[in-house]
Amino acid sequence: MSLRLKFILILVLAVVTGLLAMPREDLVFSALGFKHVKLSVKQGLDLQGGAQLVFQADLSKTPSDQRDTAMASLVTVMTRRANIGGTQEVTVQQEGSNRVAVGLPGVKNVNQAINQIGKTANLTFVEVNSQSGAETPTDISGNDVDSATADYDPTKDQPDVVLKLKSGDSTKKFADLTTKLSQNGDLLLTLLDGQPTFGPARTEAITDGTAILTGNLNINQARQIADEITAGALPVPVTLVEQETVGPTLGKESVQQSLVAGIIGLSVVALFMLMYYRLAGLLAVCALAIYTSITLTLYKLSALVPGYTIVLTLAGIAGFILSIGMAVDANILIFERMKEELRAGKSFVAATEAAFDRAWTSIRDSNVSTLITCVILYATSSATPIIRGFAVTLGLGVVVSMFTAVVVTRTLLRVVIRQSWGRNLRSYGLRSSGEAGE
Repeated sequence: MSLRLKFILILVLAVVTGLLAMPREDLVFSALGFKHVKLSVKQGLDLQGGAQLVFQADLSKTPSDQRDTAMASLVTVMTRRANIGGTQEVTVQQEGSNRVAVGLPGVKNVNQAINQIGKTANLTFVEVNSQSGAETPTDISGNDVDSATADYDPTKDQPDVVLKLKSGDSTKKFADLTTKLSQNGDLLLTLLDGQPTFGPARTEAITDGTAILTGNLNINQARQIADEITAGALPVPVTLVEQETVGPTLGKESVQQSLVAGIIGLSVVALFMLMYYRLAGLLAVCALAIYTSITLTLYKLSALVPGYTIVLTLAGIAGFILSIGMAVDANILIFERMKEELRAGKSFVAATEAAFDRAWTSIRDSNVSTLITCVILYATSSATPIIRGFAVTLGLGVVVSMFTAVVVTRTLLRVVIRQSWGRNLRSYGLRSSGEAGE
């Protein structure tokens, strides 16, 4: 790819993400004819408040020595349902011996949330005789399902739910059942909480553990059912006993103070880069501006993916700002290498290429180690969404910062040093005012 094309693509990326990242991007969409498109960064409970739901578990049929285990399993399943993608800042905590409190930031449809979190979602399969209509329960249930996803069948022009059964015994049981049904012509009926959801329908022998369930559903219903099945059935029945709206835990003033502190810190960093690295520092600031617009755009676009929306809390903001610092660190490594090469008498072109080549391994290793830390934090903090949110924003920021430091800054430098005014050593913080070799 030519340098000119790279530069044009970066300019387009900067303009598009800059427009999407701005607070009133809906004005841009309206000017383009899309009057009902509105994107926004979703905020956590600590920033915007939300809904607080309290469910009470019915443990009357659970042996006393198994109640603690049942409540722990209940909290786990409710957490998966309320936070499908693992990035939303929900809080799910046990209260007392038989209650679970769920905090949902910025929730709009409380009734839908109640149904999603508190529904039992017990999945069962029933064999239906094609002649008599008699129903025979099978030994296959939601416990045999590893995951479920919503899909769309273009041949039938309707959504469906794809089940992936657990390997081993579960896949074998399902293969034996469907083989028998395909041979004798009987039907398979799928029930969710005892209600017919898919079928009864004929089925072919399914031996690979992947089943496609089709019914009269829209895409949102298919997604909800898939999410409920993946999260698993509640180990015990629950009843909603409390529901209230909660305000921001930090308050508007605390949020504003944090934002002001972040802006001051970023301004000081930008000023330092401009004073110490001058023209190169200006390019780094431009790259950081592009980094910021790309990251905010990704935050907003994540809201278009149900269940995987990035919810921003103060911890998330901290991860975002920390990743900016890492992006600056990468630029400093590059520029210091570049100054060393220029002092050695190399041309600007040679010095720039050598600087990026020599600094890349350090940038790669430091960022990869940070990404590994983010993965560990994410994997070990399922019960603490605020830590997961920090890990997600920091990890995403590190990836984007690597792109802007290595691709954007490099392209901008390559463009500038090919101009006569861009090859003055003093413009890069060096003492000599002469030009480097061509």
